[in-house]
Amino acid sequence: MAERWRLVVRDGAIVRKSILGNMESALMELQAETAQAAGRPTAEPVGFVGRDFAPEDLVVMRAQLRGPERFVPKVRCGIDVRGDGTLEPWIGGSKRRQVEPRKREDAWQALRRELGVT
Repeated sequence: MAERWRLVVRDGAIVRKSILGNMESALMELQAETAQAAGRPTAEPVGFVGRDFAPEDLVVMRAQLRGPERFVPKVRCGIDVRGDGTLEPWIGGSKRRQVEPRKREDAWQALRRELGVT
């Protein structure tokens, strides 16, 4: 049975789903999606029920990757794009853990390092 990597991109109210054949192509697609969103203009601050949210507090896009199994995937990871254009890589399912980039490492390299992919 061939590998199946599922990429789900939630960009505001728009949800795009893709199924890719291998981890490398899935990570490249994840990087392309998040790079495009990070290059957008900064989001406006939002006020809600007496509380103000700065652009860096808002997740404007989330790209989530799961695979290779369909029902119980071994890998669950993704990158959140904040309203100020910063990228925040994470790993895990319901218990997400933020991946901290090391020196001279961007968000995509940090995620690849955590997954053991070069």
